[in-house]
Amino acid sequence: MSTEAVETIPYPLPRNWQDRGMPVKPVGRVAIMTLVAALLLAFGARGALLGDLFGVVLWAVFYAALMCGVAVARVGPGRIRGPVLMNAVALTRAKHEPPDSWVHFFREEFGSRVLGWALLFGGLGSGALLTTAGVRAVATGAGWWLYLVIPLGLGAAVLVLCGAIALVVAVRSASFGRIPVGLSIGRSGIVRYYLDAIETVRWEDIRSVTAIEREDRDTEGGRDVLIDREGQDPWRVGVDQYATPAWVLYAALRYWHEHPEARTELSTTFAQRRIEQWCAAMQDQNQRRAPAGLVEDAG
Repeated sequence: MSTEAVETIPYPLPRNWQDRGMPVKPVGRVAIMTLVAALLLAFGARGALLGDLFGVVLWAVFYAALMCGVAVARVGPGRIRGPVLMNAVALTRAKHEPPDSWVHFFREEFGSRVLGWALLFGGLGSGALLTTAGVRAVATGAGWWLYLVIPLGLGAAVLVLCGAIALVVAVRSASFGRIPVGLSIGRSGIVRYYLDAIETVRWEDIRSVTAIEREDRDTEGGRDVLIDREGQDPWRVGVDQYATPAWVLYAALRYWHEHPEARTELSTTFAQRRIEQWCAAMQDQNQRRAPAGLVEDAG
């Protein structure tokens, strides 16, 4: 069993896999954005009390827009999380005998509570202001304001619906006793856990593990890993949905596929430490762009 320490990720970052979306925001900056949103809501309420229809609508739009910004903000810097070394029986409710007793489980993340609460409060707050503005418009004979207020109110309702869905998904995926969805690796192979099914592939039946490059102009496209299986349709794994960084997950899948002599360390703390060291190495790097000299050529 290999105990050699691995300090860096063994494969270069695939081309165009660097994070190019919304930059990471410090927690303090997100807190300031939330405080400013609360002030905008207060200004809107003050405008409603004074009968200022234009001010109410304006502050409602600004408030909803800022809360959407809070919802999609990537808070950082945060600790990069690796997989969990866990008993595979816990992932099957003991209905099936797993091929490996212990596995390294990579959890999928379906929803964010920050996203849900921000959208929910953004929709509720702006919706309340717009409702007040609509009632005021009708009462004062300025019904033409409804042509603006009603579409904006429908937009606020969409924010409430999206926020509620995000919260339900986040709570359900983290509920006690619920089988998590994700992917695990062990000495025998790779297992994918879906909401209602489990699928396994042995290492010996995998032909290749390939990172699918993103388009040059694609700033938000998903990052996928293609697992070509013998005699079966290939797996296309969207690695952006996992708590573990896409680069680390791709490296883990490829490393133990290409190094069968190292698979004896899987399902043990040796492989767990190896992956954690990859996470630690990535933690020290700028995650918004590929380190110099570590980007694969197009060929």
